[in-house]
Amino acid sequence: MKSLIKMLLVSASLGAMATAAHAQTSIDTSKTIKVAMVPKLIGLSVFKANEQGAIEAAKSLNINFLYTGPVTASAQGQVDIINSLVARKFDAITVTSNNPTELAPSLKRAMAQGIAVVSYDSDVSPDARDFFIQNTAYPAMGKALVDSVEAYAGPNAQVAILSSTPDAAIQNAWLGAVKTYMAATYPNMKIVTTQYGQSSPSLSLSAGLNILHAYPQVTAIIAPDGAAEVGAAAAIEKLGLQGKVFATGASDPNSIRQYVKDGVIKASPLWDEVGEGKLVMYVARLAANHALKSDDTFTVPGLGTYTVNNKVIIFSKPLVFTAENIDKYNF
Repeated sequence: MKSLIKMLLVSASLGAMATAAHAQTSIDTSKTIKVAMVPKLIGLSVFKANEQGAIEAAKSLNINFLYTGPVTASAQGQVDIINSLVARKFDAITVTSNNPTELAPSLKRAMAQGIAVVSYDSDVSPDARDFFIQNTAYPAMGKALVDSVEAYAGPNAQVAILSSTPDAAIQNAWLGAVKTYMAATYPNMKIVTTQYGQSSPSLSLSAGLNILHAYPQVTAIIAPDGAAEVGAAAAIEKLGLQGKVFATGASDPNSIRQYVKDGVIKASPLWDEVGEGKLVMYVARLAANHALKSDDTFTVPGLGTYTVNNKVIIFSKPLVFTAENIDKYNF
């Protein structure tokens, strides 16, 4: 009898836990809401992959979805779009910022009118959003980028940085982690220059060519931006420096696939951008429902369980694309 009672108690306890877990992860989708995704600029492949995932998730979350952004990496362009979305009374705005402070006033006005604000990829000022979805932990990304250089250019590599814009919050966070990890782990590895390609493939190619002409000692280019990595790789090929200079960065597999197969890029860390787009929509829906706390946990079907720590959610560990695995991914 005691054994039976114990079994019933355990069963009831497990049932209660399951019910609590279900309550935690279920989402009220009874009301249709309007959610906008505002990338740094329209046309960049990594942001198109975010859009693809967001569209897939929006269908199951009863979201009327809009993807809109400036045609160049312009903070003012994003501000103008955000102001328009506020006027149109969107329920949630999701954004990856070109400048964390310039976007803050317009996002604060949105929040004051009851609009949920979720930043992703590149954060805004913390007081100008409800939640931030961080692609991956900054130290992990910095380590992955530096290790990708060391594996092929060696511990004494002379490194150039080719980033997007001077104010890009996410790139600056990664580069801070790059410098910290590099100094601690490979003290003979040196950064000789930092230049910018404005998230434009053509401008990044020009910047890459300038780097390789001006700094012939460079053996690796770290380009933590989709367009910058493509531009750096194209510059290396254009000058016939394959096998002598290696590029790494943060770009989608479709954009760098041929450079990886040609050996210009040996290893390139990123994450599943389509999956991240799905997560953005789930967080936007929860935030619009007022169903997510500053410190919380929640589950997204097909992606897993996530922890909210002081309004920050880390999407995943770095996923390093190589010649051996890149054909497994298509985005």
